Amino acid sequence: MLGAFGVRGDVRVRLETDVVENLEAGRRVYVGPNRDPTEVEAFHPGIKPRLKLRSVRTREEARDMRGAEISVPLAEAAPLPAGSYYGVELIGVRVVANTGEAIGTVREVMSTGSNDVYLVRGPGGEVLVPAISDVVQNFDREQRLLTIELIDGLR
Repeated sequence: MLGAFGVRGDVRVRLETDVVENLEAGRRVYVGPNRDPTEVEAFHPGIKPRLKLRSVRTREEARDMRGAEISVPLAEAAPLPAGSYYGVELIGVRVVANTGEAIGTVREVMSTGSNDVYLVRGPGGEVLVPAISDVVQNFDREQRLLTIELIDGLR
């Protein structure tokens, strides 16, 4: 998400990813509702991360982008280590308990301070599934199936 403006057309960003390789200089990102493509010139991490985008040259252009979303399509995203996946890959995935019981479908991935939480809707209503190793047992990309351990409080 793009935030406030910087002095040289840099934009402050609120990071909703820990895969900063997608924001390295030379990478293509897409901005706003029209998903306008632009190139990252520089990424400055830190407490107040900033991006320098090729399409933003002035402070006013940066200010006009306030609140816009920056995205990277999954097909262009940096590869992840084995066993890791992007949250967007889970949207629409079926969720079952390790007992075989159908829980529902992932509708949203919410970022919290400590771990992500998956909003799952199914026959029993909505269930919030914490993305922690005690709960998430397996994600099968090919089958589009997430297997979880039912712990107290998930029903």
